[in-house]
Amino acid sequence: MAVKRIEHIDVWRFFAVMLVIMEHFLLFSGVGEYWSQVETYSLQIERFGELGVLIFFSISGFVICTALNSEKNSSGRICLKAFYTRRFFRIIPPLWLYLMFLLMLNAFNLVTVNGVQVLTSAAFLCNLSFFESNCPWYVGQTWSLAYEEQFYLFYPVVFLWAWRGGKILRIFIVMITLISISSLFSYYGQNFWAAYFLYFVFLLMGCFTALLPTNWMFRLRTLPFLFWLATVFLLISLICFANGSRDDVFLRLSYPILILIIVFGTPIQFSVVKRVFENRCLSYLGRISYSVYLWQQLATAYYPNTMWWQTLIYLSLVFGFAALSFQYFELPCQRLGTKFSNQLKYKKITNMKAV
Repeated sequence: MAVKRIEHIDVWRFFAVMLVIMEHFLLFSGVGEYWSQVETYSLQIERFGELGVLIFFSISGFVICTALNSEKNSSGRICLKAFYTRRFFRIIPPLWLYLMFLLMLNAFNLVTVNGVQVLTSAAFLCNLSFFESNCPWYVGQTWSLAYEEQFYLFYPVVFLWAWRGGKILRIFIVMITLISISSLFSYYGQNFWAAYFLYFVFLLMGCFTALLPTNWMFRLRTLPFLFWLATVFLLISLICFANGSRDDVFLRLSYPILILIIVFGTPIQFSVVKRVFENRCLSYLGRISYSVYLWQQLATAYYPNTMWWQTLIYLSLVFGFAALSFQYFELPCQRLGTKFSNQLKYKKITNMKAV
């Protein structure tokens, strides 16, 4: 059974990638040389960039869990081979295309990257502290992909365990456990491992949302506009005004639920919100956001003597290329992945019937 696409989720993907681009543009492309206020608000800019990644994580968890839940409800089983096949053809080909292009640029001395760095990125290891030296700027954005891929390794097991009874409660228990582990590492000054476990909470929060009962989802999606707007302002206020120590607490205890309400409770029944979140152009830009996220790293890198408006031109080229890549490369790869996935599911069903 095909899962109906939720258009406003794609718009949130676009906003998320724009938050990341904003951070990179302001902090790393050299714009600070022209706008003195950038350094003053660098912490807030960095937090907004991180928020974009956290939104991506939550949406990713929601999407994969919605698909698994639909498969489990329709057939009574989950084919893990089919799941990983779909993920492979969705994530890997665009990444490999980007990494091969980097190697080509390196061959012409246009960027500096080596085989070890490319392999580290391709192996989804850039989020681990002992591999950080192998992940310089041009492959640095793949740290977030590494979290997602590592999440895919253990989540299907958690999902199947949760399906044995009390799905919502069991996912909630896993989230609380991860938050507790993250807090413990933070207390002992192990900031890397504190962040490592915390990021999985946002992926699980998306999964938790996807498993909510129908009546709960209806209530979430019909929130009063003013309540939703107040939640948006609360999150923005925490990002802008919370100090370092308090922000660490808010990140664990407040951000997951605030993102859940803001993203998945978007009140599109109100015309002012609907005009934005059902905009076809923004929705399309959200669909191509994966390629945009990969390739923006080239556009927002620091190039000496490059003006800010030139960086904007580079970014416009990134969006144009991402549209072409999505249409003529990513979509065919995804269709191929769906085809192989369906074959694997059909083969599993046939084998079970034969037994």
